[in-house]
Amino acid sequence: MSQAKQDSLTISRLPPSNVAEKIEILDPDGYKSDQTMLTIVLHEEDHTIGNALKHIICQMSGVEFCGYNIPHPLEDKILIRIQTEKGYSAGDILCRGLEDLHTVFDQIQKKFGQAYSDFKTGRTIDDEEGDEDEEEENDE
Repeated sequence: MSQAKQDSLTISRLPPSNVAEKIEILDPDGYKSDQTMLTIVLHEEDHTIGNALKHIICQMSGVEFCGYNIPHPLEDKILIRIQTEKGYSAGDILCRGLEDLHTVFDQIQKKFGQAYSDFKTGRTIDDEEGDEDEEEENDE
């Protein structure tokens, strides 16, 4: 990883994975001079990450613009552009967005894993509702 990437983003804040190796800052010198504008390439990613990350970042305070595109359908990468208000670092916003997205995907993975486990053991939603009804009756 280049020194410019390490200087521009706080890599230690990124969620635990190989995300740091997938990020390429398109204009590191431009970002050093104006940290309110950042364009990155996320390699080996697609609309799943792009749209979710854009949605999370757009809701953050200090964000003027966040968008993404896929340069070509045969290329396995997305471009993400972040523009922030003065006083907000686009790199920090990106890191917060990735942290939030990591949390969301962790929750989805846990819920899916639990649902799969319940399915494999034959437990259904009706069983869970029945358990709650029994608990309420026992409390009375």
